[in-house]
Amino acid sequence: MRLVIATAMSALLLAACGGGEPAAPVPPTAPVDVAPAAEPAPPMLGDTSGGRIGTINLNCGGETFRVAFLDTHAALVSADGASTVELPKLESGPTSEPGVDTYTDGMQTFAKSGGGDTPTVIRFARGRMAFTDCAIAQN
Repeated sequence: MRLVIATAMSALLLAACGGGEPAAPVPPTAPVDVAPAAEPAPPMLGDTSGGRIGTINLNCGGETFRVAFLDTHAALVSADGASTVELPKLESGPTSEPGVDTYTDGMQTFAKSGGGDTPTVIRFARGRMAFTDCAIAQN
């Protein structure tokens, strides 16, 4: 259908330019079926290595979050899975708590520690409020 419309528009533009007789009309071609694009899977996020990672469901002080912790940032997924907010990972400094990764955009902050041989502890704070512990939701 697009090809037919594009061909007709081209013929009209050429005819409007003047300069003699227009060329013979181009016969319409059969419409081409275009497959609809596949919808992305909302609970998964892409990472820079080409693989896919999942989110963690957290309950922090009565609020629920879906978060994916990556090397450079944490991705906070909206409730409907349609959008994400990136919280950059802060670099460690002389006043940083050792072994704790902090991800923040200045309005929301997650602090993650542990992992491997020790239990993972995740805490959340909004603005300048005190941190609250988060519970990882069980399916």
